[in-house]
Amino acid sequence: MIKAGSRVKFISDTGAGIVRSIKGNIAYVEVEEGFEIPALISDIVEVEIEEENAAIVKIGPSDPKPSAGGGNTAPTGLSKRQKATVRGLNNYGKVSLTDDYEDDEPIDLSKLRKSFVKSAEEQVDRTPAAPEKAPWEVTDYLVKLLFVPVPDSDKPAEAADLEAWLVNDSSYTLFYNIARREQRGGGHFVRTIDSGTLAADSKQKVKLYRRAELAEISTLHISLLPYKPTAFVPRATEAFDLELHPLKFVRASGFTENDYFDAPALEFTLASSDEMSDDAAPVIPTPAPKVPKTTAPAHRKSTKDEEVVDLHAEAILDSTEGMTPGEILQAQLARFAVALDGAVKAGGQKRIVFIHGVGKGKLRYEIEKSLKRNYPKLRHQDASFAEYGYGAIMIFLK
Repeated sequence: MIKAGSRVKFISDTGAGIVRSIKGNIAYVEVEEGFEIPALISDIVEVEIEEENAAIVKIGPSDPKPSAGGGNTAPTGLSKRQKATVRGLNNYGKVSLTDDYEDDEPIDLSKLRKSFVKSAEEQVDRTPAAPEKAPWEVTDYLVKLLFVPVPDSDKPAEAADLEAWLVNDSSYTLFYNIARREQRGGGHFVRTIDSGTLAADSKQKVKLYRRAELAEISTLHISLLPYKPTAFVPRATEAFDLELHPLKFVRASGFTENDYFDAPALEFTLASSDEMSDDAAPVIPTPAPKVPKTTAPAHRKSTKDEEVVDLHAEAILDSTEGMTPGEILQAQLARFAVALDGAVKAGGQKRIVFIHGVGKGKLRYEIEKSLKRNYPKLRHQDASFAEYGYGAIMIFLK
């Protein structure tokens, strides 16, 4: 009797399946492909396992193979070793297993099934998966600023207008502020360009720079505060200056392939968890290294006609502990601005000498830039090496 769960085959069509439900005289048969076919109960017949296995017999050289339609067809020219298709049963009664057999060797269906199951188990990868890291164990941190040519520009990167993009390639959410450093009336301040929150593994366009603007770009002041909404390893809040020399924007070699845009970009690393990176930002602020003194003759003291100002960090600060190089530089520039502005207004001396040291040349570069922008009429030159060494600049006030 056909009921739900019975294995059946179609009388007027090929195929077989399992009866999933019966409504009236209609049976819904699930076929091997996975969908149900409605069929009259009179058009299907139940298939017993014994009937299927009865088709598997001992096959010899003179025995015909069972055909698909149930009839017997005597083969001709059979070889000693033959290959037969053995029809076993799965849920749909249609799985075919192929195996070699000797002419007088009976076929053991259960043995074939066990062999198949064993083979399938051997193919299962039982290597234990690597344990997932807890949220507070994920400490990747990489923040970059990229300058990318505007989309659809027909100009090369070194001649096109550029978009500035902040990229947060890390698992931290980022509070950020990007500002332009300015100086007016002898004072220093910053003007915000863009600020906000940047989600983990995302990027944000900061500003579109026209090519004419890039010629004037100089220093950006950047503040970063990384955090996570769950438990996390804290990273230091950072505030620093990023020097952007205009020449970098007109050199084709500076624009390279990157992981974030299809177009080549000018790339700056702002912070990184890679301790081997030269641009890495420390997790915990460390004392800034003391600026070494230059080997030079003893500095002259201020006279009636000439004032001497030492800009070395140890000369203007009680301590540099906990200060970043950018913060030390800003303190040196503030001392320079106050001293020069006072000397210009006083009008009593002819010259003023600033001893800036050698180092990497950043302080000297900023001094000359300030003179060009704020005191274009003042003439300056290298101070006498015999009196001040290499790292000094003399400014003529009269």
